[in-house]
Amino acid sequence: MKEITRELESMQPSGVMVDLLLGVDVENLADDQKLTLLIAARKAMAALHYVELSLVRGIEDTAEIAMAIREPEQSVVRQKEYSDVLDRLPRCAELLRRGEIDPRRLKTVDDRVVHLTDPELISQVDEALADVAPGLTRTQLARRATKAAAEADPLGYDQRRLKAREDRRVEFTPLPDGMAQLSIVLPAIDARQAYDILTCDARSLPKDDRTTDQKRADAFLDRFLGYGVDRKVQVHVTISLETLMGLTEDPGLLDGYGPIAADSSRELAMHGPWRGLLLDEYDRADALSREKYRPTARIKEFSELSAGGVCSAPGCTTPIQEIDHTIPWPQGKTNAAQLKGYCAHHHHLKHGDYTVTLNQDGTLHWRTPLGRHYTTQPHQY
Repeated sequence: MKEITRELESMQPSGVMVDLLLGVDVENLADDQKLTLLIAARKAMAALHYVELSLVRGIEDTAEIAMAIREPEQSVVRQKEYSDVLDRLPRCAELLRRGEIDPRRLKTVDDRVVHLTDPELISQVDEALADVAPGLTRTQLARRATKAAAEADPLGYDQRRLKAREDRRVEFTPLPDGMAQLSIVLPAIDARQAYDILTCDARSLPKDDRTTDQKRADAFLDRFLGYGVDRKVQVHVTISLETLMGLTEDPGLLDGYGPIAADSSRELAMHGPWRGLLLDEYDRADALSREKYRPTARIKEFSELSAGGVCSAPGCTTPIQEIDHTIPWPQGKTNAAQLKGYCAHHHHLKHGDYTVTLNQDGTLHWRTPLGRHYTTQPHQY
């Protein structure tokens, strides 16, 4: 049997890799070897999904396929229609073949270009994402793809936003054990404001055995029944000066959500105070204007802006919940370079078995208990 080392993680999928995965005795492996094989297994499954799409695309008779694989023919028809993604997004599809992205991430990109009628615009998005997609989670890639599609076709993006407003709705879904799910689809800005208000309500409740999610659910019911307290929350959107002036239609960035249409960004900016955010040559936050807050609040605000409003841990897209010194106080200074924002979970990990160091350019280096190394960088606006 081939020796299981980390070099396997950088190999392209192959028959040898599949044979190794099928023949290994998982129970007798060390944790690091299991993680290596997990990475290899996901690469192999991605490559096989590429092969499956190629085969479905190449067989005309969908009834024949459906009978052979025991799937409803309508499901096969949908899969055959989707197999055009191999031609629609050739560079991202090649990443799937090499196992560098999984099927869900390819579908995430395709969902955001499906309404682009010009193949040149789709190709522009494909090219923009091909080099960065392997290093992004599905949520991160969704936000990047949304931004790329909006930049490629800003007018069409705004038209789709207006049409999508017609799909706002409330849905009731029965669940087991006497429970039910009530879900609501709203424009992103409205949904963000509602969620932040419920979060404020949850934090104001007495400390007890309830989780934050449970408290948020209870707060929603209180508000719906008319027991809520009037609250004001801040919703942050970041847009370029050119977009604010109407000279470009580049999307804005809504904290906790991602890219939103230029018109929505401008509308939100018209109803709140402005802050000037200076960028460096890499389009990363470099400094804030100085008119608004005392230094400690300004530094905290800058730390959140530098991270794009989300946790600084690798792959995490949870909104920032806590600010932490990268180097513990008092050795670490309280300044914008040292302070980083995290969700509560990754803040806890940072003070546990995971170690975090910081470069002068703002790059965070994470070292896991298995000795693996991951990096995150300041948000690129």
